[in-house]
Amino acid sequence: MSTFRLLVIALVFTVGLSTASADTVLITGANSGIGLEFAKQYAAAGWEVIATHRRRLAPDSLTKLARQYDNVSVETIDVTDPESIAATAAKLAGTPIDVLVNNAGIVGTFEDPRQKFGSLDYDLAQQFVAVNSTGPLRVSEAFYENVVASQQKKIVAISSLAGSLAVNSRKGLMPKGMTTRYWYNMSKAALNLTFTALAKDVAADGVSVGIYHPGLVRVERNASYRTTDEMKAVSVDVDVSVAALRQLIQELTPEVSGRFFSYTGTEVPW
Repeated sequence: MSTFRLLVIALVFTVGLSTASADTVLITGANSGIGLEFAKQYAAAGWEVIATHRRRLAPDSLTKLARQYDNVSVETIDVTDPESIAATAAKLAGTPIDVLVNNAGIVGTFEDPRQKFGSLDYDLAQQFVAVNSTGPLRVSEAFYENVVASQQKKIVAISSLAGSLAVNSRKGLMPKGMTTRYWYNMSKAALNLTFTALAKDVAADGVSVGIYHPGLVRVERNASYRTTDEMKAVSVDVDVSVAALRQLIQELTPEVSGRFFSYTGTEVPW
C-alpha cells in the first residue's frame, strides 16, 4: 500500500474527528461515484448531509444511505432545471450550508465520436455546458444565502485536469491515452473560469471557493473505459480521492480561494 494512500486513509478519520456535528454539506450528483463517496464520508464523520439527485424517485444508493445514517436527507436537484433547483432552495430556505459541493457532471467515454473533431455533435455540446458549467453556477447562486449563513462558508466545484489549458497544451502533462473530448474539456475549462470569477465576487461575504481535480478516479461509470497502462498507473480509488478532497476543503481559506488544486494538494496550472 502506497504512503499516499495510507496518509489519506488516516485523513478520513482525522477530518471526521475534527468536524462538528452541526456542520452541513449539500452535494449534487450524490447518488453514485464521487458524490456518493462524499455523502458516505461526511455522514460517517457526523455532518448533516443533504444528498441530492436528479431522478424522479430517490435512487437505492441514497435510500440505503439515509436508512444507515439519521443525519442524511435526500433531496432532488437537476442542475439544468431552474424549477428543480428553486423548489429545493425554497424547501431549505434558512438552513445554513457550510460546504456546497458542486459534483454533478457528465463525462462521456474517450472513444465517443460525438466529442471528436470531424464528427462533433453540437447539440451534445449544449448538454455538457448546461450540466458541467452553468449548472454548478445555478446551484451556487440559488443556495448562496444558505452558504453565507453558515460558519464555514465554502463553495466547491469538482473540475478536471482536462479543463486546464496549460495541461492540454503542453506535452507530457496529460497521461497518455487521455484523448481530447471536446465538450467535456470545454465545459470544465468554462467551469474553472466561472468559479475563479465567483471567488472574487463572494470574497466580501467571507465565502471561499475551491476548485479541485479529483484525479482519474476509479468509479463504476468509467469501469468500461479503454485505459492505457499510464492511465491505470495514475488512477486513484474513490475513497482515497474523496478523503483527500475533504482535507483540502477543510483547509480551504480566503487566501487560496479561486485557485485550482489536484486532490494531491498540488496546484494545477491554468
